[in-house]
Amino acid sequence: MKQKLFEDWNAYLDVAPSADPSDDVVRFHSRVLGRDVNIEPSLVHQPAGLRTAALCAGIKHEGTLDFSVVKLDAPGSAAAIFTKSLCPSYAVLAGRAALADGCAQVLAVISKNANVFTPTGEQDTRVMTGWLAEELGVAPGDVVPSCTGVIGIPLPMEKVRAAVTGLSAKLRPGGLDDIARAILTTDRGPKVCSVRVGDAVVCAMAKGAGMIEPNMATMLAYFFTNVDLDGAALREVLAEAAGRTFNSLTVDSDTSTSDTLAMFSTRAVPIAGDARADWVDAVRCLAIKLARDIVAQSEGATKLIDCTVKLDSSESDAKLTAKKIVNSPLVKTAVHGGDPNWGRIVMAIGKPDERLTLGAIDRGDVVIRMMGQVVFSKAQPISIDLPALARSIKSSTRVSIEVVIGEGRHAATVWGCDLSHRYVDINSDYMT
Repeated sequence: MKQKLFEDWNAYLDVAPSADPSDDVVRFHSRVLGRDVNIEPSLVHQPAGLRTAALCAGIKHEGTLDFSVVKLDAPGSAAAIFTKSLCPSYAVLAGRAALADGCAQVLAVISKNANVFTPTGEQDTRVMTGWLAEELGVAPGDVVPSCTGVIGIPLPMEKVRAAVTGLSAKLRPGGLDDIARAILTTDRGPKVCSVRVGDAVVCAMAKGAGMIEPNMATMLAYFFTNVDLDGAALREVLAEAAGRTFNSLTVDSDTSTSDTLAMFSTRAVPIAGDARADWVDAVRCLAIKLARDIVAQSEGATKLIDCTVKLDSSESDAKLTAKKIVNSPLVKTAVHGGDPNWGRIVMAIGKPDERLTLGAIDRGDVVIRMMGQVVFSKAQPISIDLPALARSIKSSTRVSIEVVIGEGRHAATVWGCDLSHRYVDINSDYMT
């Protein structure tokens, strides 16, 4: 069934017959082609003018892809949104500086090591960037670094130096599939997608499975395109798309020190009018696809929670309230066990938050739905078959929660997941 995701976005979702939410299809209606265009769950479409290399540098473990580079054949436009963490990685600080002019030529990603709160992290990042610039024949200011993984462990610089030496000879056209694998840490597998409309191409990849409640974008997500737009235009589209996608997902309420959402363009294809509108819709839909995949494939997750809140004060209040619901350990564990305990939802929406403009909530103004079924309605008793609803939640991999407060003039949707024993197992020995 084709579901319109947001009233003012040209973005639709087809729920797949399979149990895996990652199989759901995201699409938009192309003005240029006059038909719907599906987002491909692969990197079958990649812009020309990119060369890549993915290596096993031994950053944490031997024999694992952990060092990757994407080089544009010529300097292009680029933009990024970075974490708002008060403890950002040194790579984030360097990336902000590199992209201040809206241009870049190289993306370099180290996985399995976040390079955060390390004694020589700032210097190590600067040295690594210099090595890459010299080896690849680019300006140091055109290298954008990213790091992800364990916090507090210094980068093994001798291994980084060995990986950079001779790297230029290892670059090959395309190859973004290898990059998507090399950026992973605890992820189940790569999260990728792409689309082509006429000559315009945009593709994207993401990593992230835990330490996830973005406060800007997401853990690491990279978009590559060929449209002729400057860095400021790229950033405007990225920021707008992130608000309803990457900034509307949460796994465990923890914001990473390394969050980076970046876009790089070769600027090979002029774009305007309907073609530009199609491209904006494509970016939005790619962001929807990746955000939902991150949640569906997150650490220990067995269910994707689709939570919509409608209230009268503001869209910001609606999003904050929806996140209170999906971040609640009690709600998450109830969903995991198939328990339709709507009292936990009441608890969650009532938790105080100084960011809210919403005041006291009158129970006579509240309607709660789980799996589309009304479980509470404006202080009136509801007769429901709780065992049947429990079976529905227990057997589903997609669980819907909707809360309406008052007339519900403003709405926000947030994607979250359940909390399982597996999440605890993964994070109880992550460092070792």
